[in-house]
This record gives sequence, structure tokens and C-alpha cells, in this order.
Amino acid sequence: MNLPLKLAEQSKLFPKKEALIYDDQRLTYGELDASIKKLADGLGKIGILPGDRVLLALENCPEFVISYYAILSAHGIAVPVNPQYTLNELSVIMANALPKTVITTGQLVPLFKSIANEVPIDKGIINVGPTEHTGALPFEKVLDSGSPDYTPGRPARDQIAVLMYTAGSTGSPKGAMLTHYNLYSNATAFAQCCRMIPADRSLLIAPAYHAAAQTCVMNSTLVSGATMFIHEGWNGPGQLLESLQKDKITFYFGPPTMYALLVEHPEIEKYDLTSWRYALTGAAPTPPELFKRFEEKLGFRLMEGYGLTETSPVTTLMPLGGTGKTGSIGLPIPGVEVRIVDYEDREVPVNQIGEIIVRGPNVMRGYYNRPEETNWAMRNGWFHTGDLAYVDSDGYLFIVDRKKDLIIRGGLNIYPKEIEEVLYSHPSVFDAAVIGVPDPIMGEEVLAFVLLREGSNVTPEEIREFCSNKLARYKIPKHIRFVENLPKTTSGKLLKKELQKMI
Repeated sequence: MNLPLKLAEQSKLFPKKEALIYDDQRLTYGELDASIKKLADGLGKIGILPGDRVLLALENCPEFVISYYAILSAHGIAVPVNPQYTLNELSVIMANALPKTVITTGQLVPLFKSIANEVPIDKGIINVGPTEHTGALPFEKVLDSGSPDYTPGRPARDQIAVLMYTAGSTGSPKGAMLTHYNLYSNATAFAQCCRMIPADRSLLIAPAYHAAAQTCVMNSTLVSGATMFIHEGWNGPGQLLESLQKDKITFYFGPPTMYALLVEHPEIEKYDLTSWRYALTGAAPTPPELFKRFEEKLGFRLMEGYGLTETSPVTTLMPLGGTGKTGSIGLPIPGVEVRIVDYEDREVPVNQIGEIIVRGPNVMRGYYNRPEETNWAMRNGWFHTGDLAYVDSDGYLFIVDRKKDLIIRGGLNIYPKEIEEVLYSHPSVFDAAVIGVPDPIMGEEVLAFVLLREGSNVTPEEIREFCSNKLARYKIPKHIRFVENLPKTTSGKLLKKELQKMI
């Protein structure tokens, strides 16, 4: 079984049941499955072959869902990316993935045409939306060229389905190769843990181009035969509350930032939220106070989970009806093994800190075109997360620290080295160091320490403007501090712990 086949099965069970609702657009399971098959056939007609990469640069919309499932049906490899990425960021991914086509909006077509001068897009750009562009294929035309009677073959379990790019500790994006079985097993295990049923109504606000939203909202909803309401993105807690009430949402996933803003809304008590039964957070550390405030305001517990792009992503969850342990990331989901080990991969005793390693059907095949990094991350048959944690006597896991240097802002991962390299390229900057600093809303914000060249005079605003053409907006440092020196060892290694003391 795989995701498209499971959706086709649901379309036979519930052909008239609503699968997706986006503004005034409503698609039943029968209509969604037909659109997926038509687009899969249409992609084949423009020359997409099994194993070809198809890059998806879209915000949340029905076309994202249709495209994602159609690519998998055609035995292609979906490459979802953040459409807010800059030319520089997209070019790096494009050069590694070498997609045969790109599905994106009219607004981004010129950007991808520019990239195509360096990285050929053999089968062209597919344009979603009403704006026409010379040389771009209209999405509807590709869709309508296909047949709803298209019959996909059954891919092998270990066949690559999705290439998810995640920045490594070097700041260079790596493509995690997720198989059809990785995705299907993770979605079904997650849905089982959350007790999702066809009567559920989920809300997709978290970006679908991230692994967490794909599994925890999109895929788990559709394998369960439930209904998914789609918002293009986050527009504040007011919009969330309106949708929870009006659409009678039962299931919602979002990073801690969204919940922090929600519980602070001055009129939260005015909304009827009695349909809401399951609230899940993850992707960033959740302050203990937020769990307390959520339960006080909503009357039920906020659940937390843990995972990584490389694990499809869900690895652990707080069990429904289980022991409430604030600060815990829960227990391993069914079929997944988790150990806490020392530097020699020896399992450590209860309550002792070590590295989280994972084994199971959710673990990626490896990093695309990165055999050495794959072998290191997957040594001894286990995926090494780089995250530190301990397990208590009941088997519950507690995260102690995230991957070295990682900044998590509003659920989005930011690696300092990537920002530092951009800062280094400014003609007035001699040296730079980037760290995360606590923020009550975003969880963390980016702070850059900048050492200017002698005689240079530049303002923080000018630094940010320089970064705006090279980094996605959420990566641009909110705080910039000019310093006369940066703490380093005699070998030149930066002492980031000393930087924390300078805050």
C-alpha cells in the first residue's frame, strides 16, 4: 500500500464525501482522486518518467495536494520547497535535485526562468493560477490533458517518493530520500495514535512544504478518509479561532508559536471550540507554561511530538489518555524503535543524557547524492539524530538540547552558518557569528554579532537589506550587534557559549 493507492481506496468508500475545502472550493474524494489521476497522466504526456524529480514551490492550496499525490502516482519524486526562498536558496536545491519540471505560481515563474539559465528545466515550468506566462504550461492544461481512468502501477516499497531538503550542520541543504513506505507507514501510525476517523475535520495552516504538515495533517487526514480545511498560511490567531468554530475543526497541528499567540488572544473565551478534540505541537521546544495556559483556556491537553525530516518525520508522540508529563516528547510511535546512546552507541541508563537514535519504517533511505553523510548518519543500522535526550523509568523521552547551533524560529529551522556566510560576503563585514536568542512569541530569534572592517560604517538596516536578496525573510537577523572582537580559541574556533554570555 502507498499514499495514492490508499486515497484511491477512500474515493471508492466515500466518493461523495468532502476531502478538501479551500475558501469556496470543495473537492470530494471522488473528485480529488480523479484530479490526481488526470494530472499524473498529464505529467507523463509532457515527458515525466518514473524517478524524475518534480519541484513543488507552492503555498497551501488544493493544487499542492493534487500535485504531490499525482507525482507519487506517476512514480516521480516530489521535491517540495518553501516558495519564499530566494534565487540563491532555490538555485542550490535545483542544482542538486535537477528537477525535470517545476510546479509553481505565476509570481515565481520569472524566478525559475532565471534559474533555468544555469540549471535546465527540461520539461518546462507549470504555472498554477490565472496569470499567463510565455513559455510556461498552464496547470489546468496539463491536468485536462490526462485521463481520470489513468491506472498507476504499484511502486516498490523502497522506491523514493519525496525528496525533502533539510539544512545540515554545515548549512548546505541535503535531500532526505523518503520512500513510499516511509510516508505511508508514518501517516497511518500517526493517524492511529491520534485516533483519526472519517468524521474528523483537520485544519492545514502549517506549511505543506514541510514534512510535519505533510504527515501530521495532509497525509494522515486523507488516509483516514477525513476532511481537510486548507488555509494558504498563518494570518493570526483570530483567523484560527474563526475557522475552529465555523468549520467545527476536530484536529489541529501547529508549532508552539501559533499556540502561544492563540492563548493570548483577548477574546478566546467568546468562541465555541467544543468540536476541537486534538491539538498537537512540535518542530520546536514548547515552554512548560504554554502547556499550562492552553489547558486552562481550552480545557484539554496540548500534545507534543518529536521527529525530523529524515524520519518522515514523526518518531514519538504523547499518547492520548496517557500520563501527562509536561516537557516530555512522549513515547515512540508503533513500529519505531528509539534508543538513547553514548558516543560509542552504547545504550545509557534511565535518566542519563545521550543521543537519540532511531530505527524503523519511517527512517529515510539516505541523503540524495551524499553517500558519506548517509553512511555516517545511518551507522550501525540506526539513524543518528544529533539531538540529546533522556528517557525516564516509564519510557517517556525528554529532549535536553537540539542539534548543535540550530535555531528554531516559529517552528522553522535556521542554521547559523548559512547566515554567517551571507554576512561574510558584505564588503564592510570582517567577521560574523550568529546565534539564537529566546523570544516569547517565536521561540527563538536570530542575533548576529558583526565585526566590521576598519573604517567601515554600516547600519543594521543596511545589513538586513543586504541579506534580503540572499536569505528567506525568516532567516534575516532580527537583532544585529556590532562588536570589536569575537571570542575564539587559539586555533580560531568560535566560542559560541561565550557569545551567549554577551547577550
